[in-house]
Amino acid sequence: MSSECVTSDLLLTLVNTRPSENGRVDQLDDVPGLTAWLAGAGLTVSDPVTGADVAAARELRDALTDILRVHCGCGDASAAEAEAYLRAVAVRYPAVLRVTVDGVTAEASQTGIPGVFGTVLAAAADLAARGAWPRLKLCKNPSCHAGFFDKTRNQSGQFCGAACNSQMSMRAYRSRRRTAPTA
Repeated sequence: MSSECVTSDLLLTLVNTRPSENGRVDQLDDVPGLTAWLAGAGLTVSDPVTGADVAAARELRDALTDILRVHCGCGDASAAEAEAYLRAVAVRYPAVLRVTVDGVTAEASQTGIPGVFGTVLAAAADLAARGAWPRLKLCKNPSCHAGFFDKTRNQSGQFCGAACNSQMSMRAYRSRRRTAPTA
């Protein structure tokens, strides 16, 4: 698996903790939820997770979601607010550059929950440096809106998978049939 996929997976697992109409529940609604997400993402913290950490995680998730919404062509005025929020938290959860003979990577400069959020922001910076940041999108299926990595050659992907693509195609077909004039 490429490091691009690993980097995007961290961001997508955070974005996909949001609830949706297709049965996905909010995984960041309490301390046990955030703790479970951390474990599932392979992130460990030594300090106990607090309610303030949960609120901060939700704010970060929501800002990233707004940015991914713009990437899929569904952006709105909240993108400017999301960018401003992300600029502010980048100061709070800084990343530092690690220069090696193999290249340069960004990594969190703190430990604990601030380090986790710094790691998420470093993953975004890594994707941007690779030119892959615009490939992180939200599924255009209104009952899904899952985050996904667009693997299409021309970055034209609109749905997280074939099931959502098929569902939206069927909705469009039914809509055309309803509005078609009868002879």
